[in-house]
Amino acid sequence: MAKSLSAAGASVLVEGRRAEQGQQVANEIGATFHTVNVAEETFYKAFFEAAKKHFGPGQTVDYILLNAAVEESEDADVSRNFKIENYDYIYAVNVRGVLLGLSYGIKLLREHGTFLVTSSAGSIGAFGAAPVYFSSKLAVDSLVQSYAAQFVESKDKRIKLLSIVSINPTLYLTKMADCFVGGNMDIATAFAKINNPIGRPGKPEECAKVVTDFVCGKLPYQSGDVFVADGDTHFPIAEYTAQLQKAAL
Repeated sequence: MAKSLSAAGASVLVEGRRAEQGQQVANEIGATFHTVNVAEETFYKAFFEAAKKHFGPGQTVDYILLNAAVEESEDADVSRNFKIENYDYIYAVNVRGVLLGLSYGIKLLREHGTFLVTSSAGSIGAFGAAPVYFSSKLAVDSLVQSYAAQFVESKDKRIKLLSIVSINPTLYLTKMADCFVGGNMDIATAFAKINNPIGRPGKPEECAKVVTDFVCGKLPYQSGDVFVADGDTHFPIAEYTAQLQKAAL
């Protein structure tokens, strides 16, 4: 995503927990990278302090993309090996991380600035393989809609004009997908045939293109909206089931 946004002309500051990969991406696009564990407030505080120095004092940032997430393939088999530590870890990254990003990021966004938060198309589905992960993404959807309402109700003019939108990808061929399907391409393909309206796993560059199109103002979504990215296509999450039914015909 950072590469796609940079290619479109954006000034990008990159953060993540995989230092080697993150630094490589930053080097390729001439950006700065910071190692961040989004579940830990000290990391977030340091990152946003660095962002202030990078982009200048005051509210100067147009978009903040909150993209971090984790999934544990054995997160919630309550009949065998359920560990509450897995729940704590997933919610710390996927939900607490979003809240920390909003809390610190809101101080940097300019008027009409936008949070784009990554959730999952699985937030409205029922997948027995990873119930804790998907429930965390439903929580993210709810946070996006609730904070959109809070922004509108704010008496602070700048905050009132902020927006927040959720992008909910279907299955893409990412490291997250490798965790979900155990690195088995056959399982990924079979899953996508059932759960991706396009009938195949998406490519990471396709999701990056959807994100870039949103940032460039080419998509119709407004604050509080939750939309699905499916390959190189997109649609409101309320249409997900209908899109699957149409694809099955």
